[in-house]
Amino acid sequence: MKKNVKIISIVVNIVAILVIAAILIGSTFAWFTDSAISSGNKIQSGTLKVDLELLDREEGWVSLKNDKDPIFDYDKWEPGYTDIKILKVENEGSLALQWKAKFVSENELSELADVIDVYVLPSDQELSYPEDRSLAGYSCVGTVSDFVNNIETATTGTLMAGESSYLGIALKMRNSVGNEYQGLDLGGAFDIVIVATQLSSEGDGFDNGYDSDATLEWAPVYSSNQLRLAISNKETNIVLNEDILIDGSFNIDYDVEIDGNGHVITRTGMATYSTTATAPFAENVFVVKQDSKLVLTDVIVDGGAVWVGEIDSVLGRGVENAGVVATGALIVAEKNAQIVLGEGAVVQNNDGVNAINLGTRIGATLVIDGGEVINNNSNAGAIWGGGNITLNSGKINGNSSTGIAGAIRMVSDCNFTMNSGEIKNNKAASDGGVFWGYGKSVYNFNGGEISNNSAVIGGVMYPGNNSVINITGNCKFSNNSAEHGGAFRFTNHNSVNITGGVISGNVSTAAPTWNGFYGYDTAVNVSGGIIGDDVSIQGGLTPTVGGSGIAGVIYFGIGTNHNTCNLLADFGVIKFHVAEGANFNAFNFKPSESYVYAEGDENKLICQNEGYETYYDTDTKTFRLKTVG
Repeated sequence: MKKNVKIISIVVNIVAILVIAAILIGSTFAWFTDSAISSGNKIQSGTLKVDLELLDREEGWVSLKNDKDPIFDYDKWEPGYTDIKILKVENEGSLALQWKAKFVSENELSELADVIDVYVLPSDQELSYPEDRSLAGYSCVGTVSDFVNNIETATTGTLMAGESSYLGIALKMRNSVGNEYQGLDLGGAFDIVIVATQLSSEGDGFDNGYDSDATLEWAPVYSSNQLRLAISNKETNIVLNEDILIDGSFNIDYDVEIDGNGHVITRTGMATYSTTATAPFAENVFVVKQDSKLVLTDVIVDGGAVWVGEIDSVLGRGVENAGVVATGALIVAEKNAQIVLGEGAVVQNNDGVNAINLGTRIGATLVIDGGEVINNNSNAGAIWGGGNITLNSGKINGNSSTGIAGAIRMVSDCNFTMNSGEIKNNKAASDGGVFWGYGKSVYNFNGGEISNNSAVIGGVMYPGNNSVINITGNCKFSNNSAEHGGAFRFTNHNSVNITGGVISGNVSTAAPTWNGFYGYDTAVNVSGGIIGDDVSIQGGLTPTVGGSGIAGVIYFGIGTNHNTCNLLADFGVIKFHVAEGANFNAFNFKPSESYVYAEGDENKLICQNEGYETYYDTDTKTFRLKTVG
């Protein structure tokens, strides 16, 4: 009885990893010092490199590393038919490694996979080419259906540098297979994949356990289907080994890390498609479901926009898109979902909608730990900030908006924290070069640099009513520009607390008195940091100033019944200008209760109104204005 049962090609892929990083950390000191030198020392990273070879009857061992031809390729399977292949796993690097073999399939296999058994024979000694189809010494580890997408302990090993392991793999159709299997196709190809990682072997002066946590529990993927399969199988560590063209959404409903290994997940721009090709997928790419977590490292997630045309002076790129116009985000978070952009993770080139969407007050979080959100365009932010956002390191650069929020559109009652990194070259057509907020959110600027951003109102920020803005540490705001509010345009009942940082070199083209910020009905509290720009405080809330870093002029336009500026006990030179009008003569600086007058302190409060100067009124214990002469 002749069968026409075909097993589609098995492609053999190899994963090679280079693992070593050296970090040298310097410190500054002022003690007695001396030095001695040991010259000619060398530091070189080791290499982790694995190869897979097939034993050919005529040619001997043949590397399969770059060979895409199948090793099992026969279309006349019948009951009892057996095919045996002898493989060699070889450590070609300088580091010890541990390895495992697995079968991976992109497709759902047919019932034919249930009646073909898999036999393995692992060996430390070189295996010879089989003289017959005997399976003596082999162990059955299940069917093809059992073995696909599962790592079996029978196919694992360790190798020192230069060593090899051997693995016999046999496929046998069961003798009991009946007529119902005639003519069946397996339903898809499957790959034999060798995964390898470090082995605790090489030691230093302490022990050899520094890489004891290295694990083989990760899934290499080579295509969109394999990525979807790995996610479906709940693989927690996924490593890309090819660039991936998106063909649909990836729903993440568990905690997973995807290491791109330097590869790209992309919608590929329309310019690369022929006129008859299917249009690229433009909907949501990663959807992180409720209570789940997606960590991305060393991967580019590309929305497919191709920026052309005249280079915009702020964005540093063209503003015309010759590629994909998106209808969905690159990453969407559902309730309590977590998104982490680790080192080398880049979310870029999404045009039409937000690149990252955190929903609206559903507890979602975005943490940027070395990642980047760059070159995106929408009508309201590259990031829809409906949750908590933390920038620890990395970049939010070159994003644009046809409306508000060049980079981040903050929903009310949400939080943004910046500890380091950079936010540069973002641009909004209207308000908020970086941030536009609906209100009641908290912004903590502890470190990093925010520069070269642009808008009509608020080159960096237009935060919305009742928001809290805390500027501390060494966070720097410079070279931002807008018609109104070079860096900031604060609004009703904002609370602005400046205890550190630098605000300098920003430009308000329509009102230079607003170069640094303009605040209306804003509670401004300045106790530290450096303000090199002119700033303006308007409205009915009483500001507090002090510290020694206010170099720009403070323009006061406070209301008739709120004509006092609180003054900290510790204050440096402050140049100020008071809007002349109702109750102008009542304007005063009220020092804190701990302040003790020192002769000449009034000379540190330098009035810029022509014909006026400051004096200390001993009766009211305040600094007031008087006419000169």
